Amino acid sequence: MVALVLTWIGAVVGITLVLLMALGLVIVELDGWLAQRRRDRRREEATAKLARKKAAATATACPVFH
Repeated sequence: MVALVLTWIGAVVGITLVLLMALGLVIVELDGWLAQRRRDRRREEATAKLARKKAAATATACPVFH
């Protein structure tokens, strides 16, 4: 009974390792893609924030009276 359990555990661990090795490049590629999306999103947010700051500074520095 113990041998059967150990055999099943070995099979599961072995299959898991084989799948990780086979899908390793895909996992790395997906991680890189997601990291690039995060960097792009942060860059866009920083650019938008800077534009809002500049617009607010311009609006307060040069008030328009009607």
